[in-house]
Amino acid sequence: METLDLRVQKTYRSLIHAFEELLNKKEFENILVTELCDAAMIRRPTFYSHFLDKYDFLTFFIRHKMNLIFDNVFKDLNQKSEDKAYQFFILVFKQLLKQPDNLLELIFSVQIKSDIITELKGIQEYGQSMLKKHVNTGKNYGNAIIVNEYKSQIVMGITIKSVYWYKINKNNISKEEMISLYEETLEKLW
Repeated sequence: METLDLRVQKTYRSLIHAFEELLNKKEFENILVTELCDAAMIRRPTFYSHFLDKYDFLTFFIRHKMNLIFDNVFKDLNQKSEDKAYQFFILVFKQLLKQPDNLLELIFSVQIKSDIITELKGIQEYGQSMLKKHVNTGKNYGNAIIVNEYKSQIVMGITIKSVYWYKINKNNISKEEMISLYEETLEKLW
Protein backbone atom coordinates (compact mmCIF):
# COMPACT_ATOMS: atom_id res chain seq x y z
CA MET A 1 0.00 0.00 0.00
CA GLU A 2 1.09 3.57 -0.59
CA THR A 3 2.21 5.74 2.28
CA LEU A 4 -1.15 6.42 3.84
CA ASP A 5 -2.38 7.49 7.23
CA LEU A 6 -2.21 4.54 9.62
CA ARG A 7 -6.00 4.58 10.10
CA VAL A 8 -6.56 4.39 6.33
CA GLN A 9 -4.08 1.50 6.07
CA LYS A 10 -5.94 -0.36 8.82
CA THR A 11 -9.28 0.32 7.12
CA TYR A 12 -8.02 -0.99 3.78
CA ARG A 13 -6.41 -4.04 5.37
CA SER A 14 -9.60 -4.82 7.25
CA LEU A 15 -11.74 -4.42 4.12
CA ILE A 16 -9.42 -6.62 2.05
CA HIS A 17 -9.39 -9.36 4.68
CA ALA A 18 -13.18 -9.21 5.16
CA PHE A 19 -13.75 -9.24 1.39
CA GLU A 20 -11.56 -12.33 0.95
CA GLU A 21 -13.49 -14.09 3.72
CA LEU A 22 -16.85 -13.16 2.18
CA LEU A 23 -15.66 -14.37 -1.25
CA ASN A 24 -15.07 -17.79 0.29
CA LYS A 25 -18.74 -17.92 1.24
CA LYS A 26 -20.57 -16.23 -1.64
CA GLU A 27 -20.27 -14.70 -5.08
CA PHE A 28 -19.29 -11.06 -5.48
CA GLU A 29 -22.70 -10.04 -6.85
CA ASN A 30 -24.33 -11.26 -3.63
CA ILE A 31 -22.00 -9.38 -1.27
CA LEU A 32 -23.58 -6.23 0.10
CA VAL A 33 -21.61 -3.18 1.20
CA THR A 34 -23.31 -3.49 4.59
CA GLU A 35 -22.01 -7.06 4.96
CA LEU A 36 -18.52 -6.02 3.96
CA CYS A 37 -18.55 -3.15 6.45
CA ASP A 38 -19.85 -5.37 9.23
CA ALA A 39 -17.22 -8.05 8.52
CA ALA A 40 -14.47 -5.41 8.37
CA MET A 41 -15.83 -3.71 11.50
CA ILE A 42 -16.05 -0.31 9.86
CA ARG A 43 -18.97 2.05 9.39
CA ARG A 44 -20.68 2.50 6.01
CA PRO A 45 -19.81 6.22 5.90
CA THR A 46 -16.15 5.24 6.28
CA PHE A 47 -16.47 2.85 3.33
CA TYR A 48 -18.15 5.50 1.19
CA SER A 49 -15.54 8.10 2.08
CA HIS A 50 -13.01 5.88 0.27
CA PHE A 51 -15.06 4.12 -2.43
CA LEU A 52 -18.01 5.05 -4.64
CA ASP A 53 -19.56 1.58 -4.42
CA LYS A 54 -18.62 -2.08 -4.26
CA TYR A 55 -17.40 -2.03 -7.88
CA ASP A 56 -15.00 0.78 -7.06
CA PHE A 57 -13.80 -1.30 -4.11
CA LEU A 58 -13.42 -4.32 -6.42
CA THR A 59 -11.14 -2.29 -8.68
CA PHE A 60 -9.09 -1.29 -5.63
CA PHE A 61 -8.99 -4.90 -4.44
CA ILE A 62 -7.80 -6.24 -7.81
CA ARG A 63 -5.11 -3.54 -8.01
CA HIS A 64 -4.00 -4.51 -4.53
CA LYS A 65 -3.75 -8.17 -5.55
CA MET A 66 -1.84 -7.19 -8.70
CA ASN A 67 0.59 -5.17 -6.61
CA LEU A 68 1.25 -8.19 -4.41
CA ILE A 69 1.78 -10.43 -7.42
CA PHE A 70 4.09 -7.94 -9.16
CA ASP A 71 6.02 -7.25 -5.93
CA ASN A 72 6.70 -10.97 -5.53
CA VAL A 73 7.61 -11.36 -9.18
CA PHE A 74 9.99 -8.38 -9.24
CA LYS A 75 11.62 -9.53 -6.00
CA ASP A 76 12.27 -12.94 -7.55
CA LEU A 77 13.16 -11.44 -10.94
CA ASN A 78 15.96 -9.32 -9.51
CA GLN A 79 17.66 -12.52 -8.33
CA LYS A 80 17.66 -14.01 -11.83
CA SER A 81 20.30 -13.22 -14.45
CA GLU A 82 18.59 -14.98 -17.38
CA ASP A 83 16.22 -13.47 -19.95
CA LYS A 84 14.16 -11.18 -17.71
CA ALA A 85 11.10 -10.92 -19.93
CA TYR A 86 10.73 -14.68 -20.26
CA GLN A 87 11.31 -15.18 -16.52
CA PHE A 88 8.85 -12.40 -15.72
CA PHE A 89 5.98 -14.22 -17.43
CA ILE A 90 6.89 -17.56 -15.86
CA LEU A 91 6.91 -15.96 -12.41
CA VAL A 92 3.60 -14.16 -13.02
CA PHE A 93 2.06 -17.45 -14.12
CA LYS A 94 3.29 -19.21 -10.97
CA GLN A 95 1.94 -16.39 -8.80
CA LEU A 96 -1.46 -16.59 -10.50
CA LEU A 97 -1.60 -20.35 -9.93
CA LYS A 98 -1.14 -19.68 -6.19
CA GLN A 99 -4.26 -17.49 -6.02
CA PRO A 100 -7.43 -19.02 -4.56
CA ASP A 101 -9.89 -20.38 -7.10
CA ASN A 102 -12.68 -18.07 -5.94
CA LEU A 103 -10.53 -14.99 -6.48
CA LEU A 104 -9.50 -16.05 -9.98
CA GLU A 105 -13.08 -16.99 -10.78
CA LEU A 106 -14.18 -13.50 -9.72
CA ILE A 107 -11.56 -11.80 -11.87
CA PHE A 108 -12.36 -13.94 -14.91
CA SER A 109 -16.13 -13.57 -14.52
CA VAL A 110 -15.86 -9.82 -13.96
CA GLN A 111 -13.94 -9.42 -17.23
CA ILE A 112 -16.91 -10.89 -19.10
CA LYS A 113 -19.47 -8.45 -17.68
CA SER A 114 -19.73 -5.34 -19.80
CA ASP A 115 -20.67 -2.93 -17.03
CA ILE A 116 -17.36 -3.47 -15.25
CA ILE A 117 -15.07 -3.60 -18.30
CA THR A 118 -14.40 0.14 -18.16
CA GLU A 119 -13.18 -0.10 -14.57
CA LEU A 120 -10.97 -3.09 -15.36
CA LYS A 121 -9.43 -1.32 -18.36
CA GLY A 122 -7.57 0.88 -15.89
CA ILE A 123 -6.24 -2.22 -14.16
CA GLN A 124 -5.13 -3.70 -17.49
CA GLU A 125 -3.36 -0.42 -18.36
CA TYR A 126 -1.71 -0.50 -14.93
CA GLY A 127 -0.40 -4.01 -15.60
CA GLN A 128 0.94 -2.93 -18.98
CA SER A 129 2.71 0.08 -17.44
CA MET A 130 4.33 -2.26 -14.89
CA LEU A 131 5.60 -4.40 -17.77
CA LYS A 132 6.94 -1.42 -19.72
CA LYS A 133 8.81 -0.05 -16.72
CA HIS A 134 10.48 -3.26 -15.67
CA VAL A 135 10.76 -5.65 -18.58
CA ASN A 136 12.14 -5.34 -22.09
CA THR A 137 10.20 -8.01 -23.93
CA GLY A 138 12.31 -8.92 -26.88
CA LYS A 139 14.52 -8.10 -29.82
CA ASN A 140 14.99 -4.52 -30.94
CA TYR A 141 12.82 -4.11 -34.03
CA GLY A 142 12.36 -0.81 -35.85
CA ASN A 143 9.51 0.14 -33.54
CA ALA A 144 10.40 -1.73 -30.34
CA ILE A 145 7.67 -0.08 -28.24
CA ILE A 146 4.86 -1.39 -30.45
CA VAL A 147 6.45 -4.84 -30.73
CA ASN A 148 6.91 -5.03 -26.95
CA GLU A 149 3.34 -3.93 -26.26
CA TYR A 150 2.01 -6.46 -28.75
CA LYS A 151 4.16 -9.25 -27.35
CA SER A 152 3.13 -8.37 -23.79
CA GLN A 153 -0.56 -8.41 -24.73
CA ILE A 154 -0.27 -11.81 -26.44
CA VAL A 155 1.73 -13.40 -23.63
CA MET A 156 -0.49 -11.94 -20.89
CA GLY A 157 -3.54 -13.28 -22.76
CA ILE A 158 -1.97 -16.72 -22.94
CA THR A 159 -1.00 -16.47 -19.28
CA ILE A 160 -4.53 -15.62 -18.14
CA LYS A 161 -6.13 -18.27 -20.37
CA SER A 162 -3.60 -20.86 -19.15
CA VAL A 163 -4.40 -20.12 -15.51
CA TYR A 164 -8.12 -20.36 -16.26
CA TRP A 165 -7.65 -23.62 -18.17
CA TYR A 166 -5.59 -25.09 -15.31
CA LYS A 167 -8.20 -24.16 -12.70
CA ILE A 168 -10.85 -26.02 -14.72
CA ASN A 169 -8.63 -29.04 -15.43
CA LYS A 170 -6.52 -29.27 -12.27
CA ASN A 171 -7.86 -32.74 -11.50
CA ASN A 172 -6.29 -33.98 -14.75
CA ILE A 173 -2.91 -32.20 -14.65
CA SER A 174 -0.50 -31.36 -11.83
CA LYS A 175 0.67 -27.82 -11.17
CA GLU A 176 4.21 -28.83 -12.13
CA GLU A 177 2.99 -30.30 -15.44
CA MET A 178 1.01 -27.13 -16.13
CA ILE A 179 4.01 -24.91 -15.45
CA SER A 180 6.07 -27.10 -17.78
CA LEU A 181 3.40 -26.89 -20.49
CA TYR A 182 3.23 -23.10 -20.07
CA GLU A 183 7.03 -22.79 -20.30
CA GLU A 184 7.06 -24.91 -23.48
CA THR A 185 4.37 -22.68 -25.00
CA LEU A 186 6.30 -19.53 -24.13
CA GLU A 187 9.52 -20.95 -25.59
CA LYS A 188 7.73 -21.56 -28.90
CA LEU A 189 6.46 -17.97 -28.94
CA TRP A 190 9.68 -16.38 -27.82
